[in-house]
Amino acid sequence: MEDYILEMRNIDKSYGGIHALKNVSIGLKRGEVLCLCGENGAGKSTLMKILAGVEKPTDGEIFIEGKKVEIEKPVDAFRFGISMVHQELIQIEDMTIAENIFAGRYRSKGGLIDAKALREDTLRLLEKLDIHFNPNSLVRQYSIANRQLIEIAKAMSHELSIIVFDEPTAPLTVEETENLYRIIRKLRDDGVAVILISHRLEDVFAVGDRIAVLKDGENAGELAVEEATVDKIVKMMIGRQMSQQFPEKTDRIGDRARIGDTVMEVKHLTNRRIKDISFRLRKGEILGVAGLVGAGRTELLRAVFGVDPCEGEIILRGERIVNKSPIEGLGRGFALVPEDRKDQGLILSQSILQNMILSILKKASSFGFMNRKKETGACDEYIEKLKIRTPGRNLMVSALSGGNQQKVVLGKCLASKPEILLLDEPTRGVDIGAKAEIYKIINDLAGEGLSILVVSSEMTELLGISDRILVMHEGHLSGELTMEEASEEAIMKLALSHKENTA
Repeated sequence: MEDYILEMRNIDKSYGGIHALKNVSIGLKRGEVLCLCGENGAGKSTLMKILAGVEKPTDGEIFIEGKKVEIEKPVDAFRFGISMVHQELIQIEDMTIAENIFAGRYRSKGGLIDAKALREDTLRLLEKLDIHFNPNSLVRQYSIANRQLIEIAKAMSHELSIIVFDEPTAPLTVEETENLYRIIRKLRDDGVAVILISHRLEDVFAVGDRIAVLKDGENAGELAVEEATVDKIVKMMIGRQMSQQFPEKTDRIGDRARIGDTVMEVKHLTNRRIKDISFRLRKGEILGVAGLVGAGRTELLRAVFGVDPCEGEIILRGERIVNKSPIEGLGRGFALVPEDRKDQGLILSQSILQNMILSILKKASSFGFMNRKKETGACDEYIEKLKIRTPGRNLMVSALSGGNQQKVVLGKCLASKPEILLLDEPTRGVDIGAKAEIYKIINDLAGEGLSILVVSSEMTELLGISDRILVMHEGHLSGELTMEEASEEAIMKLALSHKENTA
């Protein structure tokens, strides 16, 4: 295999009793985009962290251009021309772009940092990527998408022959994704070997040359992108055909209509990010919210839940209410699954049990002391109900796959027994198998009578799970679509233009 710039042979990795990787081998050619696919927890990120020197393998060998190498820390990876753009961006927000890119490697002049050289080096690097940022601006001024471009520039500031992207398109808009595709294609054309980890099969077909699939920490197969189909990839990933991604919705549950009377009416909800929003949500209904990034979808959920102050009216079961805080929202039967599960939905350093009971601390305590039976009962109920894959309730949440972390956030919300569930990007960063499980959970919850307001950037997702769809544009409600009227084209038309709200 002398034409391979990289070979990872028989890589094993164990964390205590958990076997994350079992005898995994991959090869990578110069000027190739290898797409690494698999369910959450399949071992993709762990394998790449070993390549980047962030983790050490329990066993196995790594070869660069045919020579065996030892990569024990990130500086070793840089020395061999390997850079990784991590899913969690590693940046210092209060430093400039230039300072972040060249941290620890500043050129000096007279014993001081050569600010002019630092700016020029950064500009040269950004121009190569066709990125037009001010090198002296602070990183915290930029969106997640633009900060990811800064991270790519940082990776390319090293002598680069291999670059790894870990879920790079997860937070990006369609336009930003196309820009990233352009950068990946340029890297490939320049002879750089690229490894792309992605749950989005659109990424694979857009830029990939070859696909390697991991399942349960083991090699599950490889194939050329030109020979691949969605069914072939999914079958390798989950071991079966995906016969139906979205559950079938029914009009009736037993002897009652699934969708009932209006539970919540929102009238003229307004703050600095949303303008004059009005709509109704019915019992057992899944109401989708579509729109481009910056349209105000997340802000709408935050205002309803009580995170952000707002004007206007919320009428709950005929009573006018104002949620002035999330605690008030929880007390009135609302629950919010936030967009960013790691920063806003979970405490990663705590166990599944400790996270799951955060929304029911009062209910699970007596006279200031936690009731162990109530705690474990609630936790075990949702581990079983949501099929969270874990050896036990005391496992640290950080050790779970992304899909199972998302289920813990959902379980924490459901433990409070809400009447209205607010879901913000409920399947972001979740593999195709776990997505189908979450869709079924959402559908079942609606069948049990929960009213659900769901924000998603994936139009196929909204079309697959919603009963109606609201579309937002620049903070305004630009339209409402029944499922008979809804299509990707109809949603995009409303998402790109503002029509006065007449609700």
